[in-house]
Amino acid sequence: MDFDNNDYLKMRDIKLLEPISHQKIVQLEILIHWIFMISENNNLNTKTIELAVILIKIYVSKNQIQSDNLQLLGIASLMIAVKFNECQTQINMNIDDYASQYNFEFSSQQIMEMEMSILTLVDYDVNITTITDYYDQQEVHSDLILFVTLDSDFLYYQKYELYEAISKFYSEDTQNIPIKIQNIIYKINQKISKLTSTEQKKIPKIRRKRILKRKSRSAQQQQVISNNMQ
Repeated sequence: MDFDNNDYLKMRDIKLLEPISHQKIVQLEILIHWIFMISENNNLNTKTIELAVILIKIYVSKNQIQSDNLQLLGIASLMIAVKFNECQTQINMNIDDYASQYNFEFSSQQIMEMEMSILTLVDYDVNITTITDYYDQQEVHSDLILFVTLDSDFLYYQKYELYEAISKFYSEDTQNIPIKIQNIIYKINQKISKLTSTEQKKIPKIRRKRILKRKSRSAQQQQVISNNMQ
């Protein structure tokens, strides 16, 4: 039987089945944006961010976790993603580096124990499909990938569905696009339009969205992280 990479990716494309409460989703979105900022500061790959976010979502959907341990979950998930996906000759940061850089209150031992808890939950198999994996020598729409990764409204879609929507986002021919994919494209457009409706400058849509997303989260993020996560 011929190897079909697309079928293999879909087989490893995890779908969240357990619903996450609204309160947890709010905390989750703050945590994911915090992870995104750390990743950008350290020039991590888009796939690394995606994988870290997937691990966080899986853990939160299957476990009760206290607010003061969310930061611990976030950094442990990111450490796993870095070890799995980043080239160690380019990224040479360890737990102590992160702890020093971001003033964590957690010890290296606590972070490693959380890593083990996450790995146990996924049976030590972190070869999980991300949206980026579906690009086969194609130009990767990193901004759109990060858009849907950071936004909880796209939480329950599978990665191949989001990939299909992103890859056809700028297409003018919508006749042959499945209804579900059209709905995702419509949702992306609606959210971008809402976030950019008050902007006066003519900046490319998705870039405007990323800037707004990061700015709108910054003040809230600092307050919530200091009160609930540190």
